[in-house]
Parts: sequence; structure tokens; C-alpha cells
Amino acid sequence: MMRKSKPCNSVWSFVVVHLVMLLAFALTLGAPMAVAEDFENCPDGDWCTYHRDANSWRHSPLDQINTDNISNLRVAWIFNPGHSKRGMESTPLAIDGALYAFTNPSTVWKINGATGERIWAYVPDMDEAVVARSFFAHTRGGAAGDDRIYMGLADGRVQALSMKSGDVLWSNQLVDSAKETVGFSGAAAFVRSDLLVIGQNGGEYPIEGKIWGLNPKDGSIKWTFYTTGRNDPSALATWGGDSWKYGGGGSWQPGSVDYANNQIIIGTGNPNPDYDYCGDQCMDVNADAWRPGENRYTSATVALDLDTGKLNWFFMEAPSDPYDYDASPGEYVLFEDGGQKLVLHPGKNGFNHIHERKSGKVVTIYAAQKTQNWTSGYNMATGKWENMLWPKPGVKTKVCPAIDGGHSWNAGAYNPDTGLHYRVVQEWCMWLTVSPKDGAPASAGAETRTLEPFAQAFMAATWEGTHPDNDRAHGRLTAREPVSGKIHWEHRYDIIPHSALLSTGGGLVFNGTTEGWLEALDAKTGRQLWRFNNGTSHHGGIISYSSGGKQYIAAVVGDGTYVGGAINALFGDKLVNYGNPGTSIVVYSLP
Repeated sequence: MMRKSKPCNSVWSFVVVHLVMLLAFALTLGAPMAVAEDFENCPDGDWCTYHRDANSWRHSPLDQINTDNISNLRVAWIFNPGHSKRGMESTPLAIDGALYAFTNPSTVWKINGATGERIWAYVPDMDEAVVARSFFAHTRGGAAGDDRIYMGLADGRVQALSMKSGDVLWSNQLVDSAKETVGFSGAAAFVRSDLLVIGQNGGEYPIEGKIWGLNPKDGSIKWTFYTTGRNDPSALATWGGDSWKYGGGGSWQPGSVDYANNQIIIGTGNPNPDYDYCGDQCMDVNADAWRPGENRYTSATVALDLDTGKLNWFFMEAPSDPYDYDASPGEYVLFEDGGQKLVLHPGKNGFNHIHERKSGKVVTIYAAQKTQNWTSGYNMATGKWENMLWPKPGVKTKVCPAIDGGHSWNAGAYNPDTGLHYRVVQEWCMWLTVSPKDGAPASAGAETRTLEPFAQAFMAATWEGTHPDNDRAHGRLTAREPVSGKIHWEHRYDIIPHSALLSTGGGLVFNGTTEGWLEALDAKTGRQLWRFNNGTSHHGGIISYSSGGKQYIAAVVGDGTYVGGAINALFGDKLVNYGNPGTSIVVYSLP
């Protein structure tokens, strides 16, 4: 006769098994969704920071979507946040299968990465008068770390939100935007559990630029770096009089965290006003000018100690910048070559700059833009830019690149497998007329320095986009060895594309065009393998992530940005009635 098990044993076994399962599930829910270690070594299926990881590669190692099956890529879902002033120019984050999207002026959305379902939205209450008069009432992204989303707002606040609920955990008013007008538009860099780094915008405004190191737990200030040299005698000596107090230099894009050398490498904005009437005397600190002198540390790369914010090294990409070639745009790509630890910065000035990471020593600088005319190049022996073009007030001067740069803030991508850096180069120029000393109507902003009752944009020139000599303005997507500059392949685009690029472990490079095409290219050959039209321009990031074991590609879509406006103006005959038709995130996957 068969003996029956005691009912209590069966019940207890069932209870114990399910308690263990529930406990494991609870521990998973309770675990940090984004912890500090992730940003030094981002998990393959996530997009942890603005450029994905601390190296700023914009390369996803995911390879489920690859050169063999890319033709099968299809739209999985579309998220439309509604009309967004000035389009959509941000890069989403993807963590543990969820997307965190950022729309203008300072809104955050959490979205299910597999379905597109909205989980929560955070829309801050802001002073609309401040937002309305700012050039920078937009966002290019946020940061994440230790269960928090960090957001710099257009009205000068930095806030931390709960990743789970979207609730505000802390808020710190770092910039007096009611007085200075500027605020935040670029993403912060989450460095570790005790450090978040963010810079304000504002090269177009007569303010004192700053980069802050904050405590991510409560938003308190740990250190401040002043981009125009406060408390730094060597820097102040490069500004005439007290012009440093109004010298601009806001740092409006995130830098790259060089953990090995305990520093962040980041770019600073242009000095204010954007253009000065001193002509070829501008480098003389005693010249008659708004801001005579070299104007350290504006339009420069700076490497800051993570613990103190003190300067380790710097490099001026446009001394006394007479062109608006601030160094904030673009990316700082950390890579190795022949055993050397290097950093690449594709500058707005149209050059690629390669430095040793630790010392800042220049390894090489070469022109990426074919049509630049502002200098004959950088002299490695003297450490100076040679034969700089100095526009004179009242004289219409052709300057290349245009105000929006030979490289803009739409980042490239580096593939560690091919060893190539992929980048859009903008071949265009401008007719620049610098305002005289007594002022003149400008293309944007006030005619003179205006501080009361609030700071007004002060650019002191008129400019108009134009074509290079003996050519039409165009874009080039290049695949090159970063140190030698050798180009393996390139594509010419009759209309300049302005999305960030994405590289993947599947051997692909993704690019978004101004005419609406999202395209996938073979990373080795540049051959176009797939494309789909999203209906309007791309001016933001393209990312890849996984959710539920499936790889996705997400593209930010939406016209209306400043650079987009310049492209539309110059190519108006081909972009009839583009305007600002709305924004969306379009996400793709394999069937």
C-alpha cells in the first residue's frame, strides 16, 4: 500500500519555494537600477550616459542586429511626446530595459523599452519669462546613477528624480537665471556615488561661466571651476580689465571621465561677446576691445581633478576666439593607440585634436574639414595656431567653418573592433560682419553689453551661411583612424546631416539625415545596407539597448534646432516648408 505524503509537508514546500521566488524578485526590484560601477563599465544592454559610457564611444557591443540581418529591421513602436519647441535634440538613456527620454524645455519621460508604454513623466514648473527669453530653453539629455535621474533645467536648477516614480528627490538652484538668463541644456556626467559634474550654458551671454562638482545624494556643491579664470592669476592675466566677469565660456556638453587619471576632460564655451571689434589686435590684453587677450579658459579643453575641480591641463582650440568656435560641442573620445592612452576631440574649429590623457600633451592636430580658412594650421613646434584670420569691424568677411562649426554637438562614434572613428564633418562657411565699437544691429541679441534688469544675449555681429569656394555646402560622414587621420571611407551628403551617430557590435553605423532617413551602413566599407524614412529631420541621438533579451535601435526625431534652422536656411531650395512638424522617438527591432 502506497504511503501518502503529509499534506503539511507539501504545503510547506510550496510556500518555501514561492517565498524564495518572491524574495529574489523583491531583491531584484530593490537593487539599484543604475549603480556607480555601471558608468565605468556600462552593461552591454544599457545606454548609461549621454555618450553611453565614460569613454564617449557611442558604441553598443550588442550584435543581435548585424550586417547579415539588418534588412529585416522594422519599426517596433513610436513614442510621440507632442509638440516640442525647437524640435528634439537629446539622447535617451536606457537602463534595465527602460528608456529615459528628455524633451524641451526640461521634461523627462520614463518609457517601457519593449512596448513604448509611458511609465511616468516629469514636467517641471518653470518661470516662463526666463524660459522665453533664453536661447537655451532646450535639453540635450540627462544623467542617471544610484536610482536617480539628474536633470539640469533651463531655469538654472539641477534636480534629482526617482528612477522608479519620477518624484523630485532634491533640487538646487545653481544659476540665478532670472538675472543671468542662462541655465542648463547639456547632460550632466554621473562620475560615481559621490560626484556629479555639470556645466551651465551661456557663451552668448555676458556672464561668468562655471562647471560644478555636486554630491549626487543631495545636490550640494563640492567644487566649482570658473571657466573665465576667477582666482587664477595666470588666467586673469589673459583678460583685459574686469572683462573676465562677463566673459561667458559656459560648458554645455558633458565631458568624459578619465578614471585612470582621476579627472574629467570637458570643453568650455566661447567668450562673450561672441565677436569683438579689435581685429588683429585682439590677442593684446591692452587692446581696445570688449575682451582683449587670449581669454583663458574659454573655447578650450580642460582636464579637471575629480576630487577638487582643480585644473590639471588645458588647451585653447581658438585663442581669443573671433569665430564662435567653442570647445563644448562634440565628444571627448578616450581610446588607446600603440600603448598610449589618448583623447580625441573633434573641434567646432574643424580640426581633430589628439592629446595624451594624463599630461594633455598634443600628439597631433589635423584638419578634418577640407574648407576651413581661419588658420593655416597648428604648429607643433611653437604650440600656436598660425596665420589666424581676424575679421575687422564693418568688413564682410568669409569665414570657414560657419558659426555652427566644422563639427557640431552631434557626436560621432568610435568602434573598438574596427579602430575607426565615425564623424559627420560640416563643409560650410559664413559671411561675417563684426559690429563696430559703438554697436550695430546684430543677427541675434542686444547691440551692446546689457546686464540689467537681466543679461541679454550679446553676439556683436551679423552672419549669413554661405558655400565654400568652388563648391556647395555639404556634409561628409568619415570613417578614419583617429591618430593618423587616414580615411577608410566617406560619404558625401548634399544636405548636411545632423544626428549623432551610433556604432554597434553587429558591424553597423547608424546615421540620421536631415531629409528624414535613418540609415545603417557597413562599419568596414561604408556600404548602405538599410534605411527608413522617419518623416522629418534627425538632430538628436541614436542608441541601442536590450529589453527582454531583444536588441532595439532608438532614434530621436524632430526638426527645429538652431543648427537645423541654419541647415534649412542654407538648403531652403531642397527643404521646402520643413519647419517644426513635431517630435518622436522611433524604435526598431527584428521581427
